[in-house]
Amino acid sequence: MRQFSLGIKANNLEIAITGYEVVTTIFTREASPENWAMAQYNLGNAYRERILDKRVSNLELAIQCYDRALQVYTNHAFPEYWARIQSNLGTAYGNRIIGDKASNLELAIECYNQALQVYTREAFPQNWAGTQNNLGTAYGNRIIGDKASNLELAIECYNQALQVYTREAFPQEWGGTQNNLGNAYHSRILGDRKSNLDLAIQCLEAALQVCTREAFPQEWARTQNHLGLAYRDRISGDQWSNLELAIQCLEAALQVYTCEAFPQAWAAIQSNLGVVYCDRILGDKESSLELAIKCYKRALQIYTFEDFPYQWADTQTNLGNAYRDRILGDGVSSLESADSQRTMGELFVRSIIDSASNLKSAVQCYEMALQVYTREGFPRNWAGIQNNLGLYYCKLQNIPEALQVFRLALAIHSPTTDPVECLKTGRNLGNAAFAATLWTEATQGYAAAIDAIEQSRTWTTSESRRQEILAESIGIYENMVQACINNGQLEKAIETVERSRSKRLVDLMASNDLYQGGEIPPEVKALLQQFDGLQQRIDQERFKYNSDNKSGEISKGDRASFQAKTQAIASLEAEKQQIWEQLRRLDPVLAGEIQVIAPDFSAMQKLIDQPTTAILSFYSTSNDTHIFVLRKNQIACHTCTGEGMATLQSWILQNWLKLYVEDGNTWKSQISNFLVELAQRLQINDLISQHLQDITELILVPHLALHQIPFAALPLGEGQYLGDKFLIRYTPSCQVLEFCQQRGEVEGNLTYGTVEDATEDLPVANFEGEQIAKIYNIPESDRLRGRSQATTSNYRQMASRVQVLHSSHHAESCLDNPLNSQLKLADGNITLGQLMTPGWRLPNLSDVFLSCCETGLGVPEITDDILTLSTGFLCAGARSVVSTLWSVDDLATALFSIFYYQHRQQDKSRPESLQQAQIKLRELNKDDIKKISSQTLVAWKETKSKRDQYQPGSSDYVECNRKHQIYGVVIGQLNPHKNSLDEYAFSHHRYWAAFTCQGLR
Repeated sequence: MRQFSLGIKANNLEIAITGYEVVTTIFTREASPENWAMAQYNLGNAYRERILDKRVSNLELAIQCYDRALQVYTNHAFPEYWARIQSNLGTAYGNRIIGDKASNLELAIECYNQALQVYTREAFPQNWAGTQNNLGTAYGNRIIGDKASNLELAIECYNQALQVYTREAFPQEWGGTQNNLGNAYHSRILGDRKSNLDLAIQCLEAALQVCTREAFPQEWARTQNHLGLAYRDRISGDQWSNLELAIQCLEAALQVYTCEAFPQAWAAIQSNLGVVYCDRILGDKESSLELAIKCYKRALQIYTFEDFPYQWADTQTNLGNAYRDRILGDGVSSLESADSQRTMGELFVRSIIDSASNLKSAVQCYEMALQVYTREGFPRNWAGIQNNLGLYYCKLQNIPEALQVFRLALAIHSPTTDPVECLKTGRNLGNAAFAATLWTEATQGYAAAIDAIEQSRTWTTSESRRQEILAESIGIYENMVQACINNGQLEKAIETVERSRSKRLVDLMASNDLYQGGEIPPEVKALLQQFDGLQQRIDQERFKYNSDNKSGEISKGDRASFQAKTQAIASLEAEKQQIWEQLRRLDPVLAGEIQVIAPDFSAMQKLIDQPTTAILSFYSTSNDTHIFVLRKNQIACHTCTGEGMATLQSWILQNWLKLYVEDGNTWKSQISNFLVELAQRLQINDLISQHLQDITELILVPHLALHQIPFAALPLGEGQYLGDKFLIRYTPSCQVLEFCQQRGEVEGNLTYGTVEDATEDLPVANFEGEQIAKIYNIPESDRLRGRSQATTSNYRQMASRVQVLHSSHHAESCLDNPLNSQLKLADGNITLGQLMTPGWRLPNLSDVFLSCCETGLGVPEITDDILTLSTGFLCAGARSVVSTLWSVDDLATALFSIFYYQHRQQDKSRPESLQQAQIKLRELNKDDIKKISSQTLVAWKETKSKRDQYQPGSSDYVECNRKHQIYGVVIGQLNPHKNSLDEYAFSHHRYWAAFTCQGLR
């Protein structure tokens, strides 16, 4: 039936052409100009739609007719006719085969813009919308100018058209424009690739709601084709599933687009099917490639060089790729199914011959495509073929030729104009050179790829997608680092390491300055209120749950990783996550208002202010762990060979973190043995003897699982630890430390504030706060104690008011969702997610001491983002944070905190105070404990005596009795250690090694 219909249409067009040609001879331009011009116009339309004869000549005849008609239908005399012809002429130029494609598209754009001078939205809304739609297509295909900008113009045109083409008023046009918009999003360069593809699928599926097979079969088939292409490239979901969906869509389109009825559309789908079969994951690769080759060859039956040169060139390129990757040879279905009498040697020889034949076919296809896709006329297509040729040369082990063509492609595919293709080509160049141990060339390729990755990341406004982009390409950073090391470019290597790590945290910190004065935009403020409100509701649900389930209560000693206990909590957490995403999209960094540039080597060196200080930056590749030793005027690299991702990093996760989470007692018993082995794996003694002889301070930048390690406790032998020999402080990245240094120290007299025992079940925390208050004369107004005072709102007010904040209460680290890590207070929780919002900007906060469990514990993603409560305070504005790597002992933590502040009061630096406090706690003997116990006993007696002077029930009596009870609890906890057989009660690593300091000295 369709063939019959097609035949009727073809015959009708031939009849129409004959009739219009006769009319042009009857009505001459001189005698009857309007009738002659109308006949020329109609004749042009007929030629443009003509099915019979050559398409190339039909389009030329159409253009000639339109040009003749315009000699009469001028803009001044016949504006509406003039605009109509301009619009049709634009379509003819857009499809034109003869001449330079780029120039033809420019002529098409000019025609459409001419038509829009008359076709305004107010006077001719439908014509205006139709022309906007056509103009969008021309911009989408445009060659001249920046491709990314052209696609943005195309998207704008389609969206303009949809203002008139609503689904209710113009369903068919609405569906067609949605289809075109979907194609534009599919090709879009700016923005996030994943989001663009999801938008493309959304538009195309919307078009199918109107363009059904029954109502509009051709539009339905066209949309199925485009939807198949979008699924082919989709990033969301499983790749294998997306490719199967693509095949389903394309095969559905073939139900309408048959070779007989719609040869051109049929050929396009065959070519698209070929691409999908080449990428197919399901099934065996051999069969898929054979199907692809068959599809391409079918397409070439229609796509001839003469009639469809561009489509022909595209198909030749894709066919070349299939031949390049082909496993089977001509005439053999598979080596396994060949004649069983053949020897393996014969089969091997045949496979070599077949491989050579396929590669020869591949290069022939590429060379044919280059007859159309010249560098001058089609630079992007030309560059794509050069990239494919590079892969072909790699197959032949002709690395010099491969590198040459990859470089040619990179000259076109720049990171800013086409980051997706630049990433592919740069990676190919880097990998080819890396395999050939050509390190300089490898770094050139990887450098271009990394620039492309970071450009794509900059264009993305979704925080999660920014992380995905980095994670998907982390191997490129790894290869770049290794290539730089092998090439002796240590400065470039450490710069690359820095570019790959903690980018999420860096983005959050970079936006700090915008809000540091409290100038929060109304939209952000409204979202913050919703975010905090949801957290309050979650706290209420958890309190309700714990009241009903006493076993669900979490003590300070518990491993702190909680889960949503009820469906209500899970639902609220999901809402909170949505608000977080909205907040992040408004962040100035993600919105593109602030560009975050990683520090170069010179900037990293400036972080070192003393010749006796060194930065140790750790980085694990697949095979090794490199320790970059950056000093004030030099850099070195110490490599732990064989201690890479699968060995060292996996070993740490299995034998440290997993054991800690699942069996805390066994973990405690094995800490010492683990740290001995880790020190050996990291070759700590060799590192010191070779690179750190005159160094006294280390700034550690761990990598991945190394963030969980107490480096100060790594043994050096003879009872000495790394923390005894060096002052140690940490930073997630050099850039984070740079932010802290740029803030500078808080000047003037510092105000101290403490938050103590918020849930009234940690009496030793009150003792800790009491002693610190005595050291610094902290007034009662700056001490938040117990359920009545240590509330979330009071905590926030204090954090914004004081310069030194000491928190001693419960905390929880949520390893599976770091943003849910919490400081537990009297009436609820303060989460890491809240600390990292604009609502928590603390520009005057100097020091934070988190005397709580696991406040420095986290599981970094592959992108090395370590999000913990301690880094949350760095993000909020603190210059330095002391935190804990595991669930710490109450008494030991209290003693450590007191020792730390005693040294700080003596004007010792933060890392030195931490070092001395650890040593003092570790070496605290029974005589020292007896002395502390005696002093506490005196205080216990004094408070009892003072209490008894007041009327029972009075406020003074209650306060003295509270202190009396606290001292009693401390004495009770000291007694077992005082009477223990162990001389040093707190010498075990679990007591003293958990404490670390980050930020400024």
